[in-house]
Amino acid sequence: MKHALFISICLLLILPAFAQDAPIQETEKVTKGPEMVVETFTGKVTPKEIAAFKNYIDSVPAPATHDRNVMVYGNPGKILEACGMMYEVTNDSAILNRMIYYADAAMAGRNDVEDPGKAGRRILWTGKVEPVWPSSKPSVSPADAGIATGSVLAHILYTSKLILSNPSLWDQKINIPNASGKGTTYKERAMWYVKEADYVIDTWILPHYVRADKKFYFPGAPNTYKPNEAAPWNQLFMLTNGLVRLSQCHVLLKDEPAKVKLYDEMVKVNVDWFKANTTVFKSPVGTPCWKFKYALVSRIEDTNHFAYDSEGMWLAWDAGKYGVTLQDMTMMANTYFDVVLATKTDGHFAGNVDGTTGKGHAGGDNYVRDEYIYLADIRKDKFELVGQIERDSKKIAQSAQITARLLWLKNRRFKQGIK
Repeated sequence: MKHALFISICLLLILPAFAQDAPIQETEKVTKGPEMVVETFTGKVTPKEIAAFKNYIDSVPAPATHDRNVMVYGNPGKILEACGMMYEVTNDSAILNRMIYYADAAMAGRNDVEDPGKAGRRILWTGKVEPVWPSSKPSVSPADAGIATGSVLAHILYTSKLILSNPSLWDQKINIPNASGKGTTYKERAMWYVKEADYVIDTWILPHYVRADKKFYFPGAPNTYKPNEAAPWNQLFMLTNGLVRLSQCHVLLKDEPAKVKLYDEMVKVNVDWFKANTTVFKSPVGTPCWKFKYALVSRIEDTNHFAYDSEGMWLAWDAGKYGVTLQDMTMMANTYFDVVLATKTDGHFAGNVDGTTGKGHAGGDNYVRDEYIYLADIRKDKFELVGQIERDSKKIAQSAQITARLLWLKNRRFKQGIK
């Protein structure tokens, strides 16, 4: 309980009024719970590694409120991903139940259902209460929100995907307090998440952010955030992530073929749009890489936002039906490993995809952001380097998302016979 109280207080203290496109840094010291471990970077995931992860997530409560992008790219949102990856590794129902606890909390924090006393039911730029997770602090009126809501859906739908992929779970009762009041079995809960995700897409995304050609743009007035501009790539991928997982869930349910078709078309159009706006160049070691801007008309992409681009491309590639090729992923991985990580100044890696470094989001990191760990599945020669960087930067002990991704990929490599 002491850990939980401390974590809750820290969350409230460190979350400033984030704009829609100001990703929360993992360097924020949100928690100080039991330490996680990665004992080795080869072999099977160990009982000690699993137990330490479980102890850690048990100490981390859901956030008190769900605005300011905390469920988009803050640690509370990422812990949902971490639980999912570790459930894939372990099939441990305790981890899945903790994932459901976080997913339920996120659902309860959606603006149109959250209690006004917890900053819910705020008016958006549309003049209505909308089914979103506001990106602005409660004092901002009208509240801000955009397509980054797709990232919250992606985290929640990961829970549904894992449940729906395992029919042996479907009729089992969920053995945790049912705060949502929606569905007592695993399948019922998974289907509730899917139904509500469809509602968000139908009510918020499709009417405002998808043009006739299915590309993602921000609407004009009265919206004041990037009016009539193309979505920056990182935000575009936050939405495609949600659509990929929503499509996967409907495929598993064998229902809603029209929705599956629409969601898949939107993902492919926007992934193709991104790829069409990359430029090929060679790294210092001669490997082919991609250079691209932060948005359609903008500055060079920085390595803060590039993390979300790489995650979105990997999820689309892993789904196997959006035209993302191994060559595409190799270009992206080369860009990160042979340009970004290969360029180090004053203890920080390059802050932009072309190897340069600037300020703010382009200031560079001294660790590997969790989304980039997927790329070590493409460039398998770089996994231990990534692990060592995380260990040296002391991220493993307190970053659930980094630790879970390392262990997930360690497990994947073990099953592939990589030593």
